[in-house]
Amino acid sequence: PEHKSGNYCYEFVSPDGNSAHAIISPAGIIYMLNEELDFRGLEVKPINLKQKFFMKALLSNMYDIHVIDARAGSGKTLMAFVAAMRLVSKGSYEKIVYVRNSIESVDKGADVGYLSGNDEKFRIYNMALYDTLEFIAKKRMKKRDNTQEPQMAIEKKVQELITKYNIEKLWPGEARGRTLSNAIVILDEWQNSSNNTTQLILSRLDNNCKAIIIGSNRQIDNMYLNRFNNGLTSLLKQTKKEQTHISLFAIELDKSVRGKFSHFADDIFGESLKNA
Repeated sequence: PEHKSGNYCYEFVSPDGNSAHAIISPAGIIYMLNEELDFRGLEVKPINLKQKFFMKALLSNMYDIHVIDARAGSGKTLMAFVAAMRLVSKGSYEKIVYVRNSIESVDKGADVGYLSGNDEKFRIYNMALYDTLEFIAKKRMKKRDNTQEPQMAIEKKVQELITKYNIEKLWPGEARGRTLSNAIVILDEWQNSSNNTTQLILSRLDNNCKAIIIGSNRQIDNMYLNRFNNGLTSLLKQTKKEQTHISLFAIELDKSVRGKFSHFADDIFGESLKNA
């Protein structure tokens, strides 16, 4: 178990050594993990156990807020989008809203204010979104799509995904005064967002929304935040308390599936940042 009782992920072990896995709903109902049924038809399936717990919790649609602290390359953004697309396809929600704060890495020495035009300013902050959509697009490509120039075919498929699932991009600076309805809202790289920004975004959501907050406290780029005071950490703390008005799920994705470089970099540099 990782957080409060309603947020637990369980492994049940029988006397003969067999095991089964489940999550517990906020109402105390046990939902067994059935990979064949739970993930059938997904173009990208979870690989390791914690990814499976995360995907099961998303697709079960019984939590209002999902909070994920995950190491680099753990598949957190990809899993969130695959699940969100499935829920939109089922009619549970109308759209997907992607939110990422415009915090530039201090190593880059660049300021968003020096770039011209909103599209150009924020394009660099949405590259993770487009990488994710490109990956899903390639998985959905049919042989007939290969008659076009490969990159053109991929870009066309990405635009189809954006249209089909009503994917919107939201910069926190645009959020004041807005109301988001019937949407899955994905808050990405949230270790770089403050408590004030977290309050701003979450207070835009009406009762027909789901929030997925993902980030890594090993990758903080905001010089004004640390692993103790950012929005991701504050929400993780709330999963350890009883909530009466809202249901929360939390899990740590601690295995990198991107590859050896991501795993190496996170092991060498991430641990020192986490312990800073």
